Amino acid sequence: MNRYVSLLPYWFLNFTIGFGWFTLSPILPDLSAHYAVGTESILLLISLYGYTMVAFALLSGYLSAKYSVRISLMISASLSVVGLIIRSISPDYAVLFLGQIIAASAYPLALGPVGALAQSINRERANTVVGVSVGILFLGMSAGALLTPYFFALLKDSISGIFLLDAVLAIAALIILPLGSRTYPTEYAGKSLRGSFRPGMIKNWYVGLIISAFSVMFGGIASLALINHHVSTSSALAYGGAMSGLAFLGSALGAIILPPMFERIRMIRAGMVITSGLSLVSILLLTYFLAFTSAINVLLVSFFMFGFFGNAFWSMAMTSTTRYVEDPAKAGFSTSMYSVATNLGVALIPTFFGVFFLASPANGMIITSVLVAAAFILSFFLIAGRIATKSPERTAS
Repeated sequence: MNRYVSLLPYWFLNFTIGFGWFTLSPILPDLSAHYAVGTESILLLISLYGYTMVAFALLSGYLSAKYSVRISLMISASLSVVGLIIRSISPDYAVLFLGQIIAASAYPLALGPVGALAQSINRERANTVVGVSVGILFLGMSAGALLTPYFFALLKDSISGIFLLDAVLAIAALIILPLGSRTYPTEYAGKSLRGSFRPGMIKNWYVGLIISAFSVMFGGIASLALINHHVSTSSALAYGGAMSGLAFLGSALGAIILPPMFERIRMIRAGMVITSGLSLVSILLLTYFLAFTSAINVLLVSFFMFGFFGNAFWSMAMTSTTRYVEDPAKAGFSTSMYSVATNLGVALIPTFFGVFFLASPANGMIITSVLVAAAFILSFFLIAGRIATKSPERTAS
């Protein structure tokens, strides 16, 4: 079986996880009314995916290293099915919350060890494997956010029907995953993880933390910022949803298109610098127009562009962590550590800094720009190729 064809079941698993994650977003008011809870309780369900990544990403890296990637992925697919089935039959919020925790646990077990999979499938095309894998997850998130309203109407506003659709997709992923995962290499399993961490990886962690945190934060506060500019509530909610959906779509396309392109023309270092620079330009436009105007068309483009260039940069920074190690097992643990750092940012920054940005837009814009500018500067120093074992900080072109 062609190595990339063998990845199709894994990529489909990622799509279903992303889809099931963001079917909640467009029907948030309906969920709130159906389960008789506040909006914040439904938002917590969405945030659980980020929290489970922090809690279980290192476990996924350990499982893939000590046993095999296939074990981690099969557990991921199984948890997704169980959680989404419980969610589809939940009579109250407590059961819904339980199902969501179980389903969310599939996310780190699927994405955490992607570095091991990339290195073992094709070490010279690791950016392609990581980029497409991450991009398809975001494609699922975008599809869930953009298509759920249409499915919801088709199913006559049936919440259980939407949740059942998510479960059916997860079941399909569980069924087809063994077809491809049998070919995933296992010869590196059982090796020591000593040396998986190198201090230089902290640069990559900063990039991942900042890009992902601001992607989530601005998607979450877009509607409120528009309301502050006296846009009607209904219009602000609609435009905010569109901005969030376009950011996810841009994230998917950016990760799928740009890392493979830069890898094919052997310009990974230039690619990281270019995408980080364009991420900075995009966030400057986004923050300025969100802070001081209600120019909807410019904001829609800015959200898409920040997603497109930002997630491509995020993906290449993730792959860069695998360049510090030779062993695919350690590469999986490297990407797991990167995922933990990234989602710590998602868990903390939007909650606190989002409120600050809304209250003080000018200062919020300045701080955001400085933090993303720091990521741009670091892009010149991230590892683009493999490094010598005895010199972990020496970059390669």
